[in-house]
Amino acid sequence: MEYKFNIKELRSNPNVIYTEFANCQDCHRCIRACPVKAIRVSGGQARVTDELCVHCGTCVKECPQHAKVIAPSLLRVKKLIEENERVAVSIAPSFASLFSGWSAKRLPAALRLLGFSYVSETAEGAQLVSEDTLHLLDKGNIATACPAAVNYIEKYKPELIPQLLPIVSPMVAHGRILKKRLGEDTKVVFIGPCAAKKQEALRPELSDAVDEVLTFVELMDWLQEEEVNVASCPESDFDNAGDYMKARLYPLQSGMLKTCELETDIDSAEILHISGPDELISLFDSDMHKKYKLIEPMYCAGGCINGPAFPGDQNLFQKKQALLDYVSAQKTPNMVVTRPDVDTHTSFNFEEAVQFEEVNESQIQLVLERTGKGEPDQQLNCSACGYDTCREKAIAVVRGLADPETCLPYMRRLAQQRSDKIMETSPDGIVILDGDLRIIHMNSSFQKMFFTSNSILGRRISYLINADGFEKLLKGETDQAEAIRSKYGIKYHEIVYALRGENQYVGIFSNISQVKMDDAQVDLIRKQTMDHVRELLDHQISFSQQLAHFLGKNTAQSEDLVRQITDLFSGEKES
Repeated sequence: MEYKFNIKELRSNPNVIYTEFANCQDCHRCIRACPVKAIRVSGGQARVTDELCVHCGTCVKECPQHAKVIAPSLLRVKKLIEENERVAVSIAPSFASLFSGWSAKRLPAALRLLGFSYVSETAEGAQLVSEDTLHLLDKGNIATACPAAVNYIEKYKPELIPQLLPIVSPMVAHGRILKKRLGEDTKVVFIGPCAAKKQEALRPELSDAVDEVLTFVELMDWLQEEEVNVASCPESDFDNAGDYMKARLYPLQSGMLKTCELETDIDSAEILHISGPDELISLFDSDMHKKYKLIEPMYCAGGCINGPAFPGDQNLFQKKQALLDYVSAQKTPNMVVTRPDVDTHTSFNFEEAVQFEEVNESQIQLVLERTGKGEPDQQLNCSACGYDTCREKAIAVVRGLADPETCLPYMRRLAQQRSDKIMETSPDGIVILDGDLRIIHMNSSFQKMFFTSNSILGRRISYLINADGFEKLLKGETDQAEAIRSKYGIKYHEIVYALRGENQYVGIFSNISQVKMDDAQVDLIRKQTMDHVRELLDHQISFSQQLAHFLGKNTAQSEDLVRQITDLFSGEKES
């Protein structure tokens, strides 16, 4: 795989999700899936617009052609290990859903084989974040462990920024813990299922904590590339410094609340946990968020175990059970650990808020009319373009996020109009027949050539002209036939072909009455004549054989005579 981003490029251009244009097939599925419509369509290619993107990675999960890609970091991580004596890894607690059962105990050894000198669980940072959350409930009521949820509020709901708890995520907290414990020269790599973590690590106020971020997909590729078989690795413990039993539940919906030992039952009036963009957007679009003492939002439906960079085909429930099994299997060491002396405070950026240009009604109507949707009954709201309504799509066109041509019904009408225009302006006669060789359409040139009108629509073509060519198509003898014929005092060149998928037949006719015959046309007429002679001959021979059978007479001389006549005609051009 070609990695298109180096560290300098990624730091200066934090667009961590991009499009592999060679794979983009103009299906618009990413637009339909994107919760914030951060996809710009231009020249038939769907591009992620970073200033609108919350880096949730939904488009990565949904793209059937794998055209949406999370910017890779593997080459930089390898270089980090090569150039530094101490590189620690912080692995997200959702790892237990990927490396389930016995493999969870062997993963630490596998990570050490990749070159990490210190292997630990991000759950340690989650524990610290939970403790500080309980002390800061008077400072806000929206938890900030999920970077995609934070991105959404900063960009689309900046009025809610004062409600964000000013606490870093478990990844950042753990990165700072590791550097405090192992030395500031230690490099830290975070590994998890999240795309937004790559963007979070680039934030200037957080850049001291984590040096690189890998996804689980990159980790699996790396293990395969280095031929590290987890099954062959010995069982080993993480380099942990405490008991993180409940903190290991962080990847699940309400996991943070469980770690904080807060009430999460359905009848709790003060505590709320939500997951998935639909729930999150719906809550923050209302005033309901104000009534809760604490809200735990997770942008991925079901939690981090459903992140966009989670390989494999396990469903959400299998991944949840695997994580719960891992947590229940851990021994409780009852370790007394001194609280790490690290700063978990952070702030949020009002400047990230998306500023959309105002779109007035006349601009919307202009786009609707341009695409044949000027009237309400013409607005199908089919969502084929990726937008829920034609009006939404029109607004996106005005803002430069979409092309009018991404409307499927509009393009179909254009194609039909172009097809109709070509057919009607063609100097050749064109006729279309149904499966019974009945006329369903004919252009004006055909009508003029054969002195007819639309009054014969529905009649068989044989009512009007010689139908031998069409009959051969109907019988399946060929898919295309050509002939030169005469009718109504005109000589015409005929090409007929079958549209098997549509069960239709098309004929194209050129008037050649005034055209001087060239050798090719003479050969075509000769071939037609010979076909008729041979057909007659076959009938004659068949009849003669049957007659000889009944009358006992020899017809060989008759047959020979007919064949000589045929051969003489066939050889006329050669002489």
